[in-house]
Amino acid sequence: MVLFCAMIVVLLARSKRKSILVVSLMLSGIFAVGASFYAYIEYAAFQKKVDRYGLHQLGAVEIVDEDLSTENEYAGFKYFQDYRNSLSGYEVFLLEMGLDDKDHFSYQNILRDEIMRNMENEAYSQTYWNTIFTIAFGYNEDTKSYRRPNYEALYVVPSVNKDLDQETDYGDLNDAANYSFFERSSQLLYIRQKAKTMDRSAQNIAHFWKSNKSYVYTFFSKNKYDELCKQVVDDLIEIYDTITSTFNYEAFYRMYDVSDDVFLDFPSPAYTSSFEYSWPFSFWDRRFAEDNAAEVYGILKEIQQHYTD
Repeated sequence: MVLFCAMIVVLLARSKRKSILVVSLMLSGIFAVGASFYAYIEYAAFQKKVDRYGLHQLGAVEIVDEDLSTENEYAGFKYFQDYRNSLSGYEVFLLEMGLDDKDHFSYQNILRDEIMRNMENEAYSQTYWNTIFTIAFGYNEDTKSYRRPNYEALYVVPSVNKDLDQETDYGDLNDAANYSFFERSSQLLYIRQKAKTMDRSAQNIAHFWKSNKSYVYTFFSKNKYDELCKQVVDDLIEIYDTITSTFNYEAFYRMYDVSDDVFLDFPSPAYTSSFEYSWPFSFWDRRFAEDNAAEVYGILKEIQQHYTD
């Protein structure tokens, strides 16, 4: 600045047209002041953007790609941290809206997703199977006993055509009874969706059973099995034995879209009507279609023999 001022004094002393030089210097000074003011405004706006939106607005990812210094590594981390925080903030916002009853269904859906995510995280552990067996059978609080009305437990797997309505209103979830019903409904939805995506090939079913059958035998005592499962297992085995000994059963079950009347006439109307429910017949229809009937039958026979012994 001192040097600049000294140059101005020298030019004024030697110049013959001082007025023109003064005007030029004044215009240059005004331009310099204006440019400095504009640069200050841009810098201030830039700092406000950084404070408001975070470092990812500065292209932190590109900076990290070019320069892997510790400072810029932190900038890249800050980008992902800000993104995560924004998602977490949105989830908190929806939860608060749900608590205020302003967005009730979003609140329910967040809770449902959390319940299902916890189920998936615990998959095939002791806690997981204990939950599966608990929710699969209706529990009567008054009698302190489980029940199996109308094959209800086994309708869940693989009942793939009916999902829970995502917009069902379960009432005030701060109420223990409402929340318990909502939680069980969410867990049943998880089972249905799991059944849809599970590999039901014969090989995988055999491996799955071998890896998890210890849980079945651990959580189901003979008394509990006799009360809840024996009739179902016996029915399925008995029907399979009858169907597979019937002439031309393979050709019949290769047919699709047959009417209920035709379906329940096989192997004979008298035989199918001797069972109170038609579910065991459609069960084997699905197993034949998936080409895993022999493996499933072998597992059922093993279960039957285990509890008989």
